[in-house]
Amino acid sequence: MKDFASHSEMGLRGASDAAVRNALMAGVAMETRYDVTAHRAGKLLWKAQAKNRVVTAGLNKLLDATFKTGLASPLWYIGLCSASITDAAITGGLAILTSASTPFSATDVGRAIIVRGAGASGADLVTTILSFTNSGSVTLAANAGTTVTGASAIWEARAADTMSSHTPWVENAAYSQSNRPAFTPGTISGGSVDNSASQAQFSINANNTVIGGLFLVDNNTISGTTGTLYGMAPFSVSFRQLNNGDTLSVTATLTAAST
Repeated sequence: MKDFASHSEMGLRGASDAAVRNALMAGVAMETRYDVTAHRAGKLLWKAQAKNRVVTAGLNKLLDATFKTGLASPLWYIGLCSASITDAAITGGLAILTSASTPFSATDVGRAIIVRGAGASGADLVTTILSFTNSGSVTLAANAGTTVTGASAIWEARAADTMSSHTPWVENAAYSQSNRPAFTPGTISGGSVDNSASQAQFSINANNTVIGGLFLVDNNTISGTTGTLYGMAPFSVSFRQLNNGDTLSVTATLTAAST
């Protein structure tokens, strides 16, 4: 009986130790999902979704707010993204993407990317960056369906992106609001919070406005380069085009989950 108890205790201790190890090894995954609807003259044009990883500046902000200085009623704002380059080139049937602007970095590997018109039958090519060759060339995870030159491209934010430096994307300011629309969060529950009760609204004021994604920042100045960038996400399907008078409604859902 003594031996049996000893072995049982050892088994329990082993299970307990394993649980502790698992808890210590568990991480927290942060994600922002943007659900976007576009309307023209009151009629639905399209719906789109974008998801992003939080950049390092955003993670630092979370740690500071939670464990150090704290934030009383923090203010955040949603912005629109456009293509970062307009000289992308790729040959149909191949996966090598080049740009004379030399915008690429080894840290872009694994990031989602959209190349305007390079998909099948001239649709946008939506894939990921498979490998880095040099600053002017990367290999994509999918072959192009159409040969393009002088094409627009946007890709997912790098971990080191800030509002003053974000090569994969640029801000789109083609809307009539005087500031970036506010992100007004509702009740936090189940590791999630969103602004569905008070969506961010954009009134587009230029024809042929091409949107490639969205970002979240704690500064409301349109085209401003200061403030903390929380994260950025390209659309999951393609670029989206809008005209003067069209409107966008954006719900951003922020989640935190143990991994």
